[in-house]
Amino acid sequence: MDRYTEIQNDFKALRRALQESKQIIKEATEWSSGYKENIESIPYNMQDELMASSIETCKKQFGADFENFKTPMLYYPEDGDVVLSGEIGGLNNAKFQFRLKDPTGEGCFIWTEPIQLTETNINQLKIVYGVFKNWKTDLETAEDKKPMGMQGQKVQANTQEVQETQEQQQPKPQLTPGDDY
Repeated sequence: MDRYTEIQNDFKALRRALQESKQIIKEATEWSSGYKENIESIPYNMQDELMASSIETCKKQFGADFENFKTPMLYYPEDGDVVLSGEIGGLNNAKFQFRLKDPTGEGCFIWTEPIQLTETNINQLKIVYGVFKNWKTDLETAEDKKPMGMQGQKVQANTQEVQETQEQQQPKPQLTPGDDY
C-alpha cells in the first residue's frame, strides 16, 4: 500500500468516525417529549377543556404546532404535574414544553437548532413565556386539572404504601387469654 492510499484510508476512517459521532450526539440530544419517562402519565384529549384552550391559545399567540405530538398534554397522577409539549415553526421549529410543577418553579423550556437573536425572535420568546405564565396560573387555579376521565377522582401515588400506612394507623385488637380466637 502506497502512502497516498494509506492517507486516503485514514481520511475515510476519520469521516466514518465523525459521522458516527454526529449520530451519537444527535441521538443523545434529540428531543424527547417524555420528560418523566419512567412515570405513568395520562394523556388529555381535545374534549378536555384545559387541553383545548391551551392548544388554541398557543396556536393563536405564537403559532404553536402540535401535529408531531401524539399526546401534547399529559397529566402525571403521582405528583399532579401537567406537561404541554409542542413546536414553534417561527423559531426554527423549536420544541417547547410547559411544566406545571417544575422543581425550579419556572417550567418553560425551549429546544432549538441555532437561531439568530433578532428583535422579532426575542419578542416571540417573550410571548411564549407570557403564555406559559398564564397557562401555569390557569392550571394552579383550576378546580380540577385532571383529564376528563379522572376528574373528581382522588389520585393516590402508591396504593400499597397508602394501605400499609392505614394499617399501621389502625389499632390492633387486644386479645386476652380466654377469648375465642
